[in-house]
Amino acid sequence: MIVAGLLLSSSIYAKEKLSIPAGESVEFTSNEFQNADLRLSNPSGKNVNVAVLAAVSRQKIKGFGLAPNGSVELIIEQGEILKLSNASSKEVTITIDFIAKKEQLNAAASNTYISFTLHNSSLKSIPLIIPDVMNPNLSPLSNSGVSLKIGQKIYYKKGLSRKILLVVDETIKPGGKVDVARLIRQLEKDS
Repeated sequence: MIVAGLLLSSSIYAKEKLSIPAGESVEFTSNEFQNADLRLSNPSGKNVNVAVLAAVSRQKIKGFGLAPNGSVELIIEQGEILKLSNASSKEVTITIDFIAKKEQLNAAASNTYISFTLHNSSLKSIPLIIPDVMNPNLSPLSNSGVSLKIGQKIYYKKGLSRKILLVVDETIKPGGKVDVARLIRQLEKDS
């Protein structure tokens, strides 16, 4: 594991290229980009594992695979660690764009979050869109931990179209598991 530091210039719109050696991980604390959100782009031909960890307990808060040529926007909160892992046998280079923080929505009632797991029970990657959070690509037979606000929409991306797959609500139990592949089969059956 490599603990890295990023140079965040006075401009919020900075861009960095980061090389991750084969089989290694790189970690960043929230202090390194507390004034910015991040956009990660993976121009390499290899998958990069992205995880957000609680700094004190080192437990995974959320995680997903960033597919080749994929990109995602992330919000890293105070007290969190961003961990990027390269499980391939070759070095990968990703681009990190520092972008202006999105203003928080002021509706206190909509600030209730539920932590749960998105499970891909299929043998294919599943591209999802979670607006203002991330655009994960769930690897086959994988789990991705998320903490999402009640009312947050999750879209299934198929080709150029996207369909609402799930709206987070109180029926999702904290710590529960949602089988995304099963929801997609049901969505396609109902279409």
